[in-house]
Amino acid sequence: MTTWKELRKTAEQPLAYDDFDKKKELNEYLRTEQHHICCYCQQRIEHFQGNKIGGAHNEHLIPENGPNGDFDKQMDYQNLYACCIDSQGLKKKEKSKRHCGEAKEEKLIRGFIQEEGCNGFFRYNILGEIIPNGSYDQWQEYLVHKDELTVDLKDATDAINTLNLNCHFLVEDRKGDLDKLLLLLNGFSKDQVQEKMIEFEQSETFLRYVDMLFYFMKQKK
Repeated sequence: MTTWKELRKTAEQPLAYDDFDKKKELNEYLRTEQHHICCYCQQRIEHFQGNKIGGAHNEHLIPENGPNGDFDKQMDYQNLYACCIDSQGLKKKEKSKRHCGEAKEEKLIRGFIQEEGCNGFFRYNILGEIIPNGSYDQWQEYLVHKDELTVDLKDATDAINTLNLNCHFLVEDRKGDLDKLLLLLNGFSKDQVQEKMIEFEQSETFLRYVDMLFYFMKQKK
């Protein structure tokens, strides 16, 4: 990618992502850095494009185009992430099922995934919902009381909403994994939970929804 950019600059050609000819190789680097989970929802991603199940595309956090787009960041590595595509191609009438990059489109969200300790802006409930790290315990409560929230909580609410991270599919999927985790933890001591967390954290391939798993594992007394 660096070589390609240097050659383009020498030839006085624009650094346009559409012209980049190694998108698949780029995606492999991004997936590896992200331990093979989606940058937004944390589902497992295993390959570039192709089959939607386990597939990923190269996501621009700051969009390439549109009113929120920034052309100069199209080939900025710090603006690129691997994002799942399992809701790709759903029609407008199926909008409620679209999530992550498919739901975000050209909208702008605060760059939580670029901030140190970004998981501190969010938490999870036993329903399988991801929610802002505030005093309310269910997603709908944050939507109802949005005008009363702090700036951080509003931004977190907007990000979840824009990415549709509480669509029915993701909530049910997280709930299923959480139920399995809680059943497993029932027979574990606190020390055993700590050992398991270290094992998860050091894995080259993270378990899906790893932040949710860690959130509840840390609560083990």
